[in-house]
Amino acid sequence: MNNRYNNSNLHQRDSNRSQLFGPDVDSSDGLKSPYETTKLDYSQSTLAQLESQSEENMGVMGEKIKALKALSMKMGDEIRGSNKNLDNLEDTFGNASAKLKNTFDSMMVMAKNSRISIKTWLIIFFIVILLFFWVWIT
Repeated sequence: MNNRYNNSNLHQRDSNRSQLFGPDVDSSDGLKSPYETTKLDYSQSTLAQLESQSEENMGVMGEKIKALKALSMKMGDEIRGSNKNLDNLEDTFGNASAKLKNTFDSMMVMAKNSRISIKTWLIIFFIVILLFFWVWIT
């Protein structure tokens, strides 16, 4: 079984498959890229035109970058304002929660000190709500 793997050349690369772009890439043409098929020879007018287009594109790109920067600055200001509003809202809800807790505690102390039980107060409250609902419907 070991002899079968020792005589095999499967671990070696096939020389025809190891070249990615074929054997003509390193030819004597002086080409360094497989995508470059001919040497490009531009005239001065073509080069000047390409350079002016490049400068125009750079100007447009610069304006877009400035607009994106301004937008991101406005977004940052909006986020900071929203965070401040959320902090204020959290404080307001904390204060409201504390007031409601104190009110509920006071109500429970008052209910314990009175002669009427909490169940009786709930029944009275339910009857009052039913009365309001009946008046609202009719």
